[in-house]
Amino acid sequence: MPDHTKQIDTQDIMNYKKELEVNASAEQVFSALNEGLNTWWGNITNSEFKTDGQFTINFDPGYWWTFKIMEYTPNHELVWKCVDGEPDFNKEWIGHVLHWEIEETNGKSLINFHQIGLTPQLHCYEICSTT
Repeated sequence: MPDHTKQIDTQDIMNYKKELEVNASAEQVFSALNEGLNTWWGNITNSEFKTDGQFTINFDPGYWWTFKIMEYTPNHELVWKCVDGEPDFNKEWIGHVLHWEIEETNGKSLINFHQIGLTPQLHCYEICSTT
């Protein structure tokens, strides 16, 4: 008798994925994902936006993450790896990889986002997956 059970791709279990289309150019999106982080995510310190650079994102009351920039292709792709965080709250993100791909068509941009490591088992999943 054939086995009709669906194979589960463990890569999909360990990744959060989101696709979003916005009315903005790839250049505007890329800027928002770098120097513009403070307008939509949190305050930035210690920033050097380039491949092998890093930045720290800060939140009230004293929570923070530091990311190393693994890939920095202007207006097209960003890859960040979380290398440190305020240990009592954000340590579960350490080691996560956030991957942004941007495609522009007719003045709109399609953003494909993957976060390797963000799963429903994590403390922050409900907040992180909806914002």
